[in-house]
Amino acid sequence: MQKYYANHSKQQPDGAIVWRAWQGTLACITDCRIESLVGDMRRKVYATGEADTFFSVPAVTKIGRKRVRGYITGDDNGNLVFRHTYY
Repeated sequence: MQKYYANHSKQQPDGAIVWRAWQGTLACITDCRIESLVGDMRRKVYATGEADTFFSVPAVTKIGRKRVRGYITGDDNGNLVFRHTYY
């Protein structure tokens, strides 16, 4: 599922690790919080493309055996989180 090579990492205040490519492109987030689902789920989230707006990056993760599509965005505390979409 990973599209971009990740070689630079930085830990967020909530404990998730943000991986970026050498040019700064977001590649993936390890232990990313899934904000729009019930419970405190954390998964590895992969960026699937470039940022389509200033606030969101298209992304995908796996829950069980299913791929869940959504986007990566920031929360009120400045952490990057994943929100799923229904399409």
